[in-house]
Order: sequence, then C-alpha cells, then structure tokens
Amino acid sequence: MKRHFRIAALALATLMSSTSLVAYAGENVPTYDTQTEMLKTADHALVAITHARAARLALFDDDVETAKGRVAEARAEFIESEKELNDLTIGDTEAPEGAVRYLPFDMSMSLSETFEGTEVNKQALEKFYGLMQSGSPDDAVEVLRLAEIEVNVTAALLPITEASDLLLKAQTLIDEGKYFEANLALKAMEDAVIVRSFSIDAIPEQGADDYD
Repeated sequence: MKRHFRIAALALATLMSSTSLVAYAGENVPTYDTQTEMLKTADHALVAITHARAARLALFDDDVETAKGRVAEARAEFIESEKELNDLTIGDTEAPEGAVRYLPFDMSMSLSETFEGTEVNKQALEKFYGLMQSGSPDDAVEVLRLAEIEVNVTAALLPITEASDLLLKAQTLIDEGKYFEANLALKAMEDAVIVRSFSIDAIPEQGADDYD
C-alpha cells in the first residue's frame, strides 16, 4: 500500500524561492534506537481515525447504523492489517523506556533555522522533492544528509493497542445502546494522539517490538 510522505507545499515553495527559514528546536543525541530509512506512515491508522471521527459525527446526528458501520470499518483496519501495522510502530521518542507502541499516521517536514539558501542547497531540495514525489523517500532523505541540510520531521502518532481497545469498547457500547459513552470512547481515541518531532538523523526505528 502506498505510504504517506507529506511535506507542506507552502513551506517548500517558500524555501525554494527565498532564504526564509523555519525554526525548530535542536536535537540532542537520541536515547532510542534509530533507522536510516525515512519514517513510514500507516495508511490503515489514518483511515481508522477518519472512520472513528465519522462515527462520532453520525452519533451526533442520531444515525446509529452509520456509526456502527464506521466503527466496524475502523476496527477492520487494525484486524486485517495487524502484521503490517506492527512493522510500522515506534516508541515514544520522549519516553523511550515506555512500552506503548505508536503508529505514525501523518507527517510533515521543515528546515532548521541554520539553513542557508545557497544555490547548491536549493538544488539538493529540488532533488529531494523530486524523489519524494516519485516514491523514493529513503533516497530523498539521503540527499539531505549528504548535503548536510538539517531537517526536522514532525509526526502524529496513534497508540496502536489503546486505539484498537477503544474501538472495540465503542462498538460494544453502541450495540448496548449507550451512545453517549460510545462517543466518549471514540473521543478518547482521538485524544490519545500525540505529536513528536526529531531530526532526519534521529528517525526512530520502526517495528522494534511485538504488537500485543
């Protein structure tokens, strides 16, 4: 399945045409396992959280059958793709000792405040963008490393086990006619999303642990 490798188009256009800078906090040496490959996002997780949101909206509209269907579809994204999703999980980069595994489902990138808009750097960015567009993210990120262009990656992360459990809980509550409580379970899934940032030299290793 095609992965999401997203760059903010407006930010990229600005960087390609000027020396305007996007600042981010500097990175220390990571205390977690890393990988050289570009972070891969999980389409299944993005679809699941989209279905969960749609289910909440259906419950607000008293459309119980649609809500049931959306929750079932969201659960299916986890059940039918368990192994694939496990291979994409990462730990919390701010709490690497923790056991919770997260699925990256959305991602953006920005240049560091030290970026210099030289012609060489702009050419490297053009090559990077071309490789990203052609579906070669690992080669693209290596272009940035070789050019010594510091880039920050920001990812939205969904806790895989908690999300799956909350979807099951919401499904059970809907079947029991407890629609308010089901909505709270779906909201808790949305609220469980965290956002983490790291440099391209500190991309967290994916698929390190087993999915319970």
